Amino acid sequence: MIAEPNSSTTSETTEAAPKSGTSFEDGPLSAAELYQLTLYKWRYSLEAYGFDQGEVRELMFLKWLYASRRVQG
Repeated sequence: MIAEPNSSTTSETTEAAPKSGTSFEDGPLSAAELYQLTLYKWRYSLEAYGFDQGEVRELMFLKWLYASRRVQG
């Protein structure tokens, strides 16, 4: 099971960040930014579920192989 995007480890609610001319307001993420964010979320989720760095690296590599259609399964 992969962690939900809005899941939290605390019961506190967080306030929305004030708007301050950051790139946050500029619009949607570029394709490259979305890809990097996706990789980060996968890695974080795997580490959160107890996989060590070596296992995470191997699983990320397998995911890349599958996504690049070098391995079919």
